[in-house]
Amino acid sequence: MSLPKNFEAIEKHLDKYFTNKDEILVIDEKESIDFHLDIYWIKANQNRNYTLLLSNGISSNQLKVPDKSLSEYIELCILLPPDWKMEDDNWKKPENYWPIGLIKNLGRYPIKFNTWLGYGHTIMETKPLCGTNFIATILLKSETLNNDFDDNFNKIQYDKNKIEIFLLFPLYIEELNYKKKYGTDKLLELFAKEDLDEIIDIKRKNVCKT
Repeated sequence: MSLPKNFEAIEKHLDKYFTNKDEILVIDEKESIDFHLDIYWIKANQNRNYTLLLSNGISSNQLKVPDKSLSEYIELCILLPPDWKMEDDNWKKPENYWPIGLIKNLGRYPIKFNTWLGYGHTIMETKPLCGTNFIATILLKSETLNNDFDDNFNKIQYDKNKIEIFLLFPLYIEELNYKKKYGTDKLLELFAKEDLDEIIDIKRKNVCKT
């Protein structure tokens, strides 16, 4: 059985950047409530000090964007520290699984609510993410992936379109409120001032709380 075109496009794209197939494992979605959504688990190595989680399946759905200059097809990713407990089914434990669950939940957000997602969008949770004080997530363009690979890594050729990869970055409530009041660029200026890393740190500083 052949892969859907978007799945095939993403796999071919990753083949350009990862020659060692042992670096990549697939967390296969056994049951899908609407569309099939897998997660690539790309392991850290001596050149990358993070584990990369990348979705494959969100781009099965064309987003109803308000402007054709915006990405109609997207996938989502998260950067985790290399010691995040993923091996030996540890990824299934709630305290380790929440980044995977976050990707899956937000990946289905546009379909569930008949909307779209793009750069700077924030989505609030009903309760803090497991074992953290993060209450929301913002979609960003990853400078880390651009630096470690190239500018083309985050945009995958898909027929006559492109699939854009957005980074998910969890926020504290004060940061969410600041972003709503002043905008994404101002929040990113605070992140830069504190030299925040894109790699998830559940104990990181709250840049909007003294």
